[in-house]
Amino acid sequence: MRKSILFISALLMLMACGGKKAQAENADAAVADTMDTKAKEEIVGLINKLYAAEAKNEGDIDGRFACHAWRKMVDAVNEKDAHVEEIGFFNDDYWTQMQDSNPDHFELRDIQFEQLDEEKGRALVSFTLHSTVQTVRQKFAFCREDGEWRVHDIIRFYDDADGRESSFSFMESMQEYIDAPAEGSSALTYENMEGIYDSLDDQMNSVSRIALNSDGTATWSMVGSLNYTEYTYTINGSTICMKAKDVDSEEDCYEYDENTRTLKNEQGEVYYRQVPD
Repeated sequence: MRKSILFISALLMLMACGGKKAQAENADAAVADTMDTKAKEEIVGLINKLYAAEAKNEGDIDGRFACHAWRKMVDAVNEKDAHVEEIGFFNDDYWTQMQDSNPDHFELRDIQFEQLDEEKGRALVSFTLHSTVQTVRQKFAFCREDGEWRVHDIIRFYDDADGRESSFSFMESMQEYIDAPAEGSSALTYENMEGIYDSLDDQMNSVSRIALNSDGTATWSMVGSLNYTEYTYTINGSTICMKAKDVDSEEDCYEYDENTRTLKNEQGEVYYRQVPD
């Protein structure tokens, strides 16, 4: 009899523990559902605000609704297009897919969350954008930046040569465009980048120096100093990235402008290619 009572007591304790565990799991699931619901509401609200602003032809759409990485990529594309005589990368409003002025109203339809990770701050949303001018389907990839949901990428749909629906990522396409050599220019190589590049002061005196070698190595030094830092460097389109040898440090990247034969870093410091004596 005593054994039976002990068995029943143990069984009741296990059931109680299992019940508490199930309650905890249900509570966690309820919290996750609440967070997902809030995230969805915020994201849909952002898309609605974006297209309300587009309908009113308000400015700074990117600054208000897109993430830093998107704005930086667009700036790089516009910088490259500033040296292009013909139509550059963008030939329409990438938010609305319209080349002329926007209508005074947009309507979002068929909104679907294909991905949502509230914890990591990532989401992928497809929707149809309807107006009196046209109806198009596209996707937005979102990231959460500084506590706010922002558009990280636009995925656009189109019909390929066989009439089948295909899509492309604007972020990927912009990166490929930036990396591609400008039309009429030659691709950068270790051989044609070999040379001395100096930064200059207000009196046009050389201050610091970058030496790029044809074997993929480089040095940086102050002009007149015997001390220097050794680097290896890579070429990606018009970008030169130098990494210090035997040191665990981030790369220093420079944009090469073939028109001015200069290297410019992210801080805006410019190095001018020197003509050999």
